[in-house]
Amino acid sequence: FSIRKLYKEGLILKKPQKVHSRARVRLYKLAKRKGRHMGIGKRKGTKNARTNQKTLWIKRQRVLRRLLKRLRDTKKIDRHLYHSFYLKCKGNQFKNKRTLIEAIQREKTETLKKKSIADQLEAKRLKAQILRNKRKMKKDKETVA
Repeated sequence: FSIRKLYKEGLILKKPQKVHSRARVRLYKLAKRKGRHMGIGKRKGTKNARTNQKTLWIKRQRVLRRLLKRLRDTKKIDRHLYHSFYLKCKGNQFKNKRTLIEAIQREKTETLKKKSIADQLEAKRLKAQILRNKRKMKKDKETVA
């Protein structure tokens, strides 16, 4: 006997397909997106297996280097500052973009301060030199007369 013939005669019946609702799965997924069911007891893989440290490092380096390049291209920092900060980024001194920006601002204000102090000193030196020359001229005039 063939199955088709038995089915046609009505001796064999085809069962209806069972419904597997995905509603609960969707709810669970939404909860996981909010951070539920993600505690220590639910974890199986190691910390590194769940989020690879190397990929995190690569992402961070790319972000920081992109920022440095942008700042150098827009002339916000010169090539010397760029190079020193590039090496500092490579040496893991900045954990994110914000700390790098803060460090750059700090460095820039420091250099501006140093420059202004140097300018003031130079002005003082020039003033003192002019006074010295005046005194010398006065002395020379007195000795001649």
